[in-house]
Amino acid sequence: MAELHFDEEATQRLISVYITPDVVEQREMFVRALDPQKGEHILDVGSGPGFVASSLAQITGPTGAVHGIDVSEPMIAIARKHCVNSPWAEFRRASATNLPFPDCSFDAAISTQVLEYVEDIDKALAELFRVIRPTGRILIVDTDWDSIVWHSSDRKRMERILSAWEEHATDPRLPRTLANRLTAAGFQIDSQAVAPLFNPSFDPNTYSNRIIDLIVDFVSGRFGMEPAEVENWANDLRSDGATGNYFFSLNRYVFAGSKPS
Repeated sequence: MAELHFDEEATQRLISVYITPDVVEQREMFVRALDPQKGEHILDVGSGPGFVASSLAQITGPTGAVHGIDVSEPMIAIARKHCVNSPWAEFRRASATNLPFPDCSFDAAISTQVLEYVEDIDKALAELFRVIRPTGRILIVDTDWDSIVWHSSDRKRMERILSAWEEHATDPRLPRTLANRLTAAGFQIDSQAVAPLFNPSFDPNTYSNRIIDLIVDFVSGRFGMEPAEVENWANDLRSDGATGNYFFSLNRYVFAGSKPS
């Protein structure tokens, strides 16, 4: 696995993915599923640019608190700016496997598209269990990258591209084992659901369109793939879009749980 590195340019490119309507809709759904309440203390593990934390802070209000942690300083800086009008939303640089909070600090916690990038998942879940109060709630969202369906005129090339792209995650199939791991960490599983990202037509303002450039940057030179070949893959997708032959679907899996009293 070779992790994604978020310099200023990569950070802005990733943010362009976060603000597409399909991703925004999912994010709002995840926040609702956590069911935040006024006055609660909530943890956002892997808070990124602070979009989830901002939504949570609007609900908890100043009588509550939202704490976001992330490993990327550029993301933390953006999150702080994004939540400047909600001073009860705070951000700091920290790892999911070493949360800088006392035991039983939070009423709820959320982590979206983060744990699949963590080397020691079980340690991260143990840390999450430690900082959640008894009866506290969690919501975990991650992708199984085998679930991707992306039409291409060159299926073999698509398979090679996606195989190389899988290296951006530590565990690209984490949802398959996550329920058992959550239970082993001590959590009760309250519900499991699938949240598909579905782009049946080509639209520049969708998740799949925005990740094309991220994939091009990451996979070029991997698995023996020359940059020109990867660019041809991207151009073919755009050509398919122009002729109405575009199709993309990807499954995210949502795990809601709680800490027994």
